[in-house]
Amino acid sequence: MKFKEFMTALDDDIKNVYLLCGEETFFIDKAREKILSRLGVDKSTELLTFDCDTKPALGEIISAIDSSPFFGAKNVVLVKNATFFSADKKSERLENILRDMQPTNFVIFTARTADKRRKLYKIISQVGAVLEADLLRPWEIDDWLNEKLKSLGKIMRGEARRHFNERLGILPEISLWYLENELDKVALNVAGEEITVADLRRNMLAPPEVSNFALTDAVDERKTKKALYLLKTQARVPTKIPLVTTLLVNHVRRLLRAKFFMARGVSIQKLGEPLEMNPYIARKLGETAKSYPEKILEEVFIALADADFKLKTGRAGVEILERIIIKLCIR
Repeated sequence: MKFKEFMTALDDDIKNVYLLCGEETFFIDKAREKILSRLGVDKSTELLTFDCDTKPALGEIISAIDSSPFFGAKNVVLVKNATFFSADKKSERLENILRDMQPTNFVIFTARTADKRRKLYKIISQVGAVLEADLLRPWEIDDWLNEKLKSLGKIMRGEARRHFNERLGILPEISLWYLENELDKVALNVAGEEITVADLRRNMLAPPEVSNFALTDAVDERKTKKALYLLKTQARVPTKIPLVTTLLVNHVRRLLRAKFFMARGVSIQKLGEPLEMNPYIARKLGETAKSYPEKILEEVFIALADADFKLKTGRAGVEILERIIIKLCIR
């Protein structure tokens, strides 16, 4: 089950066995806490936690799952970072226990990955419930954002929503914990119901990729002086130069991909799906791509690879990026 369906199911019924698997720790943490809350667990007497990163014995975990409650009314075991859903480990004893759990016993497994073909996964799917905690991409964020704004008693309209999507659109993946914390901070500093663009700019801490967003904007708008000024600003902190290079590489790659799909008949309105981007960001990228000759983008892409190597090996300074930015701006 996906997160929303999984959380709704918890309101109706509690299972004795859960598997929370995937890379999005936000979903896993929220689901785990709701399960424990629904069970009314006393964490000091009724909860036993194992972290498989510390390599506990499988036999010890199995014994804990099958033990009768000692101090409390129930026995709850949390097994974090379980590897036996993807590794070549089999345990008939564990499989049999999970098939026929004691009514007072509950177990929550978390795992970074899980192979759906394995017997253990299939057993939990049958007798319990599985959360598929996949990372969200920028074009999938709207449902989560709407729920979050509703919980905060806030709204975000038009220009503010577009600004928010633009921030996310340049990220390869989204950290929901980052967004949760940032939106909580914004809400605390907004007196009214509506969150505006100014509220986001004033209160939302930008990760490095977003901090550099103004640089790609200036390049796209052919504002050479502004782009070079922004580059020099970032260059004051040497560790930021690789981030700037990565940002430019990703931007040029997206422009090339947009031109590729449009040349094959994909309309600007439908670029979001093949580019795997928020539809609004994809449309804006498509419009921008029209202003770039494909030859220049290809040359710059190769030049950025060379620049990245020379910057990392100390064979060039920030001036190598300046030349690339000038070439993009005067296209």
